[in-house]
Amino acid sequence: MEVKPHQPIDNSDPSLEKYDVTLKVGNTLYTVLYTQPTGTYGVQYRAGMDRAVLVEAKTITFNDLLGNSKKVPILSHKTVPAHNSKH
Repeated sequence: MEVKPHQPIDNSDPSLEKYDVTLKVGNTLYTVLYTQPTGTYGVQYRAGMDRAVLVEAKTITFNDLLGNSKKVPILSHKTVPAHNSKH
């Protein structure tokens, strides 16, 4: 849904690019912390892509474009109203 640069609140490694990524799963919005692997780029251009995910208590797991499994921590979540499309 949305990708924004992460604003660190600690003294984490500034060379690592981190992003707050918002995902919608059903009627829940999850914000996760995605750390981009060194030497890669592009997560900020993937907003709006559909992706299969596994939601667990404190993490979400997904496969990257190469099929590698990636587990990211959930920073927050909130329920949003279900979208009713009446034509």
